[in-house]
Amino acid sequence: MSPKKLFTLLTPIAFFAAVLMFAGWLIVAPKADFSEEENRYLASRPALSASSWFSGDFSLRAEDYLKEHFPIRTRWITLRTALERLSGHDLVNGVYFSDGRYFAEQPDIDDDLLNRSAESINKFSQKCNNLTVMIAPTSAQIYSDRLPDYAPEPEQRKLTEALFSRLDPGVMSIDLFDPLYRARDDYIYYRTDHHWTSRGAYVAYCELMDRYGYEPVALDKINVEHASHGFLGSYYSKVLSDYAAPDTVDFYFSGSGDVTVRRVLADGSEEVGREMFMRDYLQKKDKYLSFLGDNVPLVEISGDRDGGSILVIKDSYANCLLPFLTRHFSKVTAVDLRYMMKISDYVDPADFDRVLILYSAETFAQDRNILKLSEDSGD
Repeated sequence: MSPKKLFTLLTPIAFFAAVLMFAGWLIVAPKADFSEEENRYLASRPALSASSWFSGDFSLRAEDYLKEHFPIRTRWITLRTALERLSGHDLVNGVYFSDGRYFAEQPDIDDDLLNRSAESINKFSQKCNNLTVMIAPTSAQIYSDRLPDYAPEPEQRKLTEALFSRLDPGVMSIDLFDPLYRARDDYIYYRTDHHWTSRGAYVAYCELMDRYGYEPVALDKINVEHASHGFLGSYYSKVLSDYAAPDTVDFYFSGSGDVTVRRVLADGSEEVGREMFMRDYLQKKDKYLSFLGDNVPLVEISGDRDGGSILVIKDSYANCLLPFLTRHFSKVTAVDLRYMMKISDYVDPADFDRVLILYSAETFAQDRNILKLSEDSGD
């Protein structure tokens, strides 16, 4: 057989052998469940059954699995982002590149969901004491003038105004746009993450205490620790680009005294400690979790200070604000509705002197968990 014919014969054999080897590797090689770089759980290996095969569910799940466990996947994401940027695109995977930072593409307002959320809050207000609703704008709203020219104007202010107009008169509402806008030249939002910084949370804390009639701790009375200068947050995880500089995570110590932190996990077990800042997370990808740890159904911070109790119904935006509240309340209890079926399984809102609902506007626009408040009302 001539070398040319041999090459012609062996080429497809080698190709199919390579495909089979790659497929075998995908099947038998150990796979990570969690992508540290992307900061999210990856698709799990699909289970094959007759029903999943004929319904097409298996092929869809297998496709997702292969995509998410493709070798050097993170390098492909980085390369794709670089190519998009070289092509002149400032929007990649839902993230805008502008002004040396990242911004999220904004969701539309679902007016029906907004109505239902307002009704749920109003119904819930009849079951608790001194209810306050505080909605935090994200960086895209505060720095909307720095978004690319073609980016739609964020509707977070419209969302907040519409929500507050539908709340009962007895519910205190706090719009944080003006105080945060006045502080926009300070480091109040991370460049690479969707959360505000401790400085941004401090601005919100001062506004809340003013409305409550308390004297907030002056900034010059707070000790600030620069805990990490290498935080690359949720926006970075979507694009894996070095466009925006890493962020600094700051711990604000306001002299709250000794505290006990009790965390109730999703399986019902409990963790009890003495620290509000969990430094182990500073060695991990998501350094924002150093504020009270990963999201769980309930966190309770108690101390020896006289000041009553407050229940905070929250998303993760509240995590770096909670330590400030320990200066004024002897018990600060925070619940995350995303991790529970009913709030009554964990607390009775009527047992608290004050109740605060604190969400970012971006989360509130999409999250349906607030509806659990009325579903759990007992009416």
